[in-house]
Amino acid sequence: MIRNLAVILVAVVLPLLTACRKEREFPPYDNTAEREAFYQRYNAETREKLAERKKELEEKLAADPDNAETRRDRDDLERRLQRPDYFEELQESDLPQDLTWETGMDQPELGSEKAVKGGTLHTYIQGNAYPPTLRIVGKEANNSFRAFHWDYVEMALVGIHPNTGAIIPGLADRWAVAGDGQTVYYHIDDAATWSDGREVTSGDFMMAYYVSLSPYLTEPFYRTYYSEQFWGIATYGKDYVCIRNAFPKPMAAYFAAATPYQEEYYREFGPDFEERYNWRPRPTTGAYAIHEEDIVKGRSISLSRVKDWWAKDRKYYKNRFNVDRIEYRLVRDEEKIFQMFLRGDIDIYWLNDAKKWYERTEVEPVFKGYIERATFYNDYPRPSRGLYYNFARPPLDNLDVRTGLCYATNWGKVIDLDLRGDAERLNLLSEGFGEISPTDVQARPFSVPKALEAFARAGYTRRGNDGILKNDKGDRLSFTITYVKHPVLDPMMLRLKEEAKKAGVEYKLEGLDGTAAFQKTARKEHEIAFAGWAITPPFPDYFQQFHSSNAFMDDGKTPRPMTNNLSSFADKDVDKILEDNRNARSLETVIRTSHELERIFHDRAVWSPAYQRPFYRVGYWRWVRWPDDFNVKIADEPEIAQVFWIDEEVKKETLEAMRTGKSFGEVNRVYDQYRISSESEETEAPPVEEGATPEEGDPQPAAEPDPMPTEDESKEEGGGDE
Repeated sequence: MIRNLAVILVAVVLPLLTACRKEREFPPYDNTAEREAFYQRYNAETREKLAERKKELEEKLAADPDNAETRRDRDDLERRLQRPDYFEELQESDLPQDLTWETGMDQPELGSEKAVKGGTLHTYIQGNAYPPTLRIVGKEANNSFRAFHWDYVEMALVGIHPNTGAIIPGLADRWAVAGDGQTVYYHIDDAATWSDGREVTSGDFMMAYYVSLSPYLTEPFYRTYYSEQFWGIATYGKDYVCIRNAFPKPMAAYFAAATPYQEEYYREFGPDFEERYNWRPRPTTGAYAIHEEDIVKGRSISLSRVKDWWAKDRKYYKNRFNVDRIEYRLVRDEEKIFQMFLRGDIDIYWLNDAKKWYERTEVEPVFKGYIERATFYNDYPRPSRGLYYNFARPPLDNLDVRTGLCYATNWGKVIDLDLRGDAERLNLLSEGFGEISPTDVQARPFSVPKALEAFARAGYTRRGNDGILKNDKGDRLSFTITYVKHPVLDPMMLRLKEEAKKAGVEYKLEGLDGTAAFQKTARKEHEIAFAGWAITPPFPDYFQQFHSSNAFMDDGKTPRPMTNNLSSFADKDVDKILEDNRNARSLETVIRTSHELERIFHDRAVWSPAYQRPFYRVGYWRWVRWPDDFNVKIADEPEIAQVFWIDEEVKKETLEAMRTGKSFGEVNRVYDQYRISSESEETEAPPVEEGATPEEGDPQPAAEPDPMPTEDESKEEGGGDE
């Protein structure tokens, strides 16, 4: 879609009109009675389904008494029938007495003792598009800004230590996994409160499950996920909550851990939820909240530090979330963002753009040390960045065509030239999970002969006058790539376009802003989408992208919108492996099924893997300070763990130095303590620039890399992460 004059005028005028327009007023609504009725109805429906399932399994066992899988399913069902209700409200006295409680307090602290509270971080909205909503669920809630005001801020019952991978307390100060390996009990920290001062109670978690299972949400994902992945939720008074995973799982306490939805705030959740709550700020349990005055539609959104945040002195949180305010400004032009950074209007800027890193930061603020630069090697699963083929759009339903496209797409040249060798070829959908990620699956290299051979098998043998292959019907090998328009991505896409011509393929480029690109691919209206998913440890999740339930509507022909199955991939045999992977009861099953799935998706040519980086690069004004090791190990971007702080004295010193011309010396640091050793890795760590004169006590590059095996880097490139 090309931005015409009308679109530009709308972009200019809309914020002004929005500021003047009075928000719609909604009539009062209280879902208390409706919610209680829902719990009862859902329990009754669950009991009925379980009875039907029991009858089905008994018939299967009667026909095949020795079937081990059916016997296991029957045993699971018998255990579930001991507590058949999905929603339970019990008393604290009903808690099992034989539980072994854990606290997770034996892990190392995070952040730096030198951190100080205060100051404002000036930054920008990733993706250069204003979010369509502040809701965290419902229509368009899965936008690029959601992570910054929800995922990185809100607290769940427990979390993962970002250096060790161990489970640590969140809203729960202790938890216990029952002997079945799937039922988890949590005690809510007595101090846990919402930003509006209300106590966090077990009812807030019941509300989360009610909202997620409700028919009022547009997309079906939450209803499906919560109904299939959990046996239910129970409250034991207001201080204890129990969540039952549908299967025994490794790290069961982490997978069962829920994030609460405040009962009072969601009391008006109903049929008009998506409109009523679209721009309604919510109370949080985390360090930051958005207030009404923090929202300037079309221009900025700010997060304000919660006064007397309940977790401010807790072990894993006391040296984090240090700044008082984070201002996210909307700047639609990436070049303008960069210039604002060089002027000091933006404090932190990702420098994964090779041209900016090697050439455009050769400026006085860098030479004199007002802006410092860092390269940080992280240990985080790599985003599954690449070209995804939509099987619902012929001839992309033809394996030979897709295979040919993989060979016709020259990512190697993009890496060598556009990325200046500062990246490696991506091979897997889930790369960076240690032994879970297979080593024998390799992406197809650029090869014109192999591409032509595959296209010939599909009947495309004649080149037209323009060099593009055609079949006997005159159909051309022409495809549109939908991607997020961005100065870094544009030349990459152009290079792929030019290289593909050598193999007889025409790539038409459709660069859209982040919101438009996401909406088009979510509606499955694309042919080929350049996209990438930021994958959260500790295990991969292939189900969302490839299970047939997320592919088509009930007619089996119409692509199902608003799911992450961009490929419209549907195969009942593969569904079974996907289900086994998601519902794995052991690490061994996770490894086995992950290896199977990676080979299947490679053989089926569902995508053309792009590139990955083992590090990220960042520039920041010297008043932004960091711990001695810079950042946490399991992090895909500089701000995710919030371990930095603003030093107002250093800021004053820097501004005075800029006025007088004083130099602190150029600073370019490398942190490779978390670099993953690999015999095949050839990329050398970028050297520390000569002339760097860091101040005493500043963090220094690690002497040796940490060989322990186990971003998302595409956000700063407009990569359109789902």
